[in-house]
Amino acid sequence: MLYNDRDIVEGYIVAYGPYLWVVKGCEHPKGFFIAYPRYSRRDSLKVKDPLLGLSMAKKLGLTRYIDCLKMEVPLIPRNKIEFVLDPFNRDQWPSLPDNVLLFLNSLDIMNSKIGVAGSYLVSRFLSVKPRDLDLIIKGEDCGLKVHNKLIDVRNRGLTRPYMESEDFGGTDPQTRNALLRHRILEGVFNNLVYSIRVISCLKNEELKCISKIEHYTGEVLIIKALSSFVMPYLYNAVLKDYGEIFVRSQRMRFSEIPEGTRFFVRNCRIEYYEDGEIYLSLDNPECAVSILK
Repeated sequence: MLYNDRDIVEGYIVAYGPYLWVVKGCEHPKGFFIAYPRYSRRDSLKVKDPLLGLSMAKKLGLTRYIDCLKMEVPLIPRNKIEFVLDPFNRDQWPSLPDNVLLFLNSLDIMNSKIGVAGSYLVSRFLSVKPRDLDLIIKGEDCGLKVHNKLIDVRNRGLTRPYMESEDFGGTDPQTRNALLRHRILEGVFNNLVYSIRVISCLKNEELKCISKIEHYTGEVLIIKALSSFVMPYLYNAVLKDYGEIFVRSQRMRFSEIPEGTRFFVRNCRIEYYEDGEIYLSLDNPECAVSILK
């Protein structure tokens, strides 16, 4: 299956070896994609835990410590990919059920920058029964229009917040659900659980390198949302005993954080980039985030 190497970003799924792998983020090393095993091609079982996914990739000899990122990541060689599941290629979409079509029509978002990802996309190739609807939107302009529509349908009572009962990775149940109450990009429409990820990149990009890292444990106060619904999610914050800093995450659970939110974080990375930028990242596996009242 032919594909454009540059198009592959967050949410695309690639086939390699015994798994379908989900591509993470916009930045990737030359010749590889950072991707985690998501579905077994043998029995269609889903891999939910990123740490388990990393361990599985390591057993296959597919992990490498990237000094530029100061961390070990799973890497899929671009020239060994068997095929690509493209969220934006509608020929690869399954037949969508009526409640999904009704949701898409209610948002008026059936355009080429909207992609169907996750279990719905995979269900065309594996015997997977889709549960939640995962959408990918490329570009901030389109994302803003959809976000505004989502606010409108939430205000009209057509959607409601989604409360999580299983997946609390990196947080605790209280924190996860406190943040979900404010989130527009995730919710429930007519019993359909939806999740919409807006990504800033239209193509994949080269890695931006980190010169050094520190680990931070302490309080974080979110004082301004700079990019709260477009990934990577970015906030201006104050760290106790440190001062002002940008807080960044590629994990949707840290999207749409309200200004004034206070967290206690443990073992989260402060990343010093070669271009002089400094961020507190909420994404390293050992980072734990708890909301404070």
